[in-house]
Amino acid sequence: MSEREYDIVVLGATGFTGQFVAEEVVRVAQKNTDLKYAFAGRNKSKLEATVETAKANTGLDVKAGTIVADVGDEESLVNLAKQTKVVINCVGPYRYYGEQIVTACIKGGANHVDISGEPQYLETMQLKYNKEAEEKKLHIIGACGFDSVPADMGTLFLQENFGGDVNSVEMVVGLDDSSVGTSSINFTTMECAVLGISHSKELKKIRKELFPTPLPKPAFKPKPRGNLFYSEEAKRWCLPNMASDRSVVLRSQRLLYEMENRRPAQFSAFFGMQSMWTGIGGILFGILFFIMTSFSFTRGLLLKHPEIFTFGIFSRKAPEREKLKDLRFCVTLTGTGWDKKLDDPAQQHPEPPSVTKTVKITGPEPGYTACAIVVTQCALTLLQEKDKLPREGGVFPPAAAFLKTSLKDRLEENGINFSVKE
Repeated sequence: MSEREYDIVVLGATGFTGQFVAEEVVRVAQKNTDLKYAFAGRNKSKLEATVETAKANTGLDVKAGTIVADVGDEESLVNLAKQTKVVINCVGPYRYYGEQIVTACIKGGANHVDISGEPQYLETMQLKYNKEAEEKKLHIIGACGFDSVPADMGTLFLQENFGGDVNSVEMVVGLDDSSVGTSSINFTTMECAVLGISHSKELKKIRKELFPTPLPKPAFKPKPRGNLFYSEEAKRWCLPNMASDRSVVLRSQRLLYEMENRRPAQFSAFFGMQSMWTGIGGILFGILFFIMTSFSFTRGLLLKHPEIFTFGIFSRKAPEREKLKDLRFCVTLTGTGWDKKLDDPAQQHPEPPSVTKTVKITGPEPGYTACAIVVTQCALTLLQEKDKLPREGGVFPPAAAFLKTSLKDRLEENGINFSVKE
């Protein structure tokens, strides 16, 4: 790939999230002066505006190429892929636009990372394209944004610091105690969630094909949780988290068992709220959201008027950057297991798990700022440490892909902090 014009291309750079990613690539290029990069999208004038905005927001000299490419035009996507070593795909919903970009990368010989939080898309890409990507020595790595690197790499970090075998992991996602302010969530994130819920029945068939061989059955199930409970480890009121983190983490656990003979952990995910009343409100909102996504008429209303039907939580309008700067996330992962390791990961401990350990991952505002940092570092790691990634190629979730790389250290150098709670 040494003859390629670019090292990294940000596809979808004219979108709001894509703008943040483009700016982060500019910052990375300031430290990696030989990095060649470009911004790609459908509209040339909007790409030029992205470059100017990046200059204004970073205060740096932006040496970006621009590539016009349309997700509806396969030839333009393949042409883009032929020009770069890594594509950062910021074009969602991935249910609609993801597969054609993955296939273009495989045809054009480019590696690929994305920021998807859509299990159906992520698992379908592994099912359909893993073999071809491996044959062509290309890595296709999904969920490389806030969904789901903190959860996936955090679980790996917990397992490596546990000291024994981990039976189950409980994750709580929320805002850090130091976080100040609020902001709406981008409409595309909501659209992805709506599509995921409304098509959730597809997952059973996909997983039956993708995982024909069952994992060793654990002897001890995780502690049962209700719809609302208080976590002493996270100091939060918790409610079920139906996002993609669980799907992504469990795929990594399976792959690490198959590739590295590591014991797979069970995994559950929750949202953390600072008060019980906020938690109750979250449950009521979740019920309303689920009902509205279940019927075509109400689903249409939800997608047409997100500000009204989500009480401003989701919005078509881009959030003000000023409101994002003091927001911070905290992901708390608590493992339960044993203080000893069994040599055979398929062998079960005879006694119930009795040891717990907690780790935390913290960082800046998650939806845009942290997302941009994470996916850019994933792309850079793939570019610079490709020889450390598994099987020479294939379709992977983050932890399975980046197990033997310096990704965690790179994230810490850029404000995403991993710590063991003593």
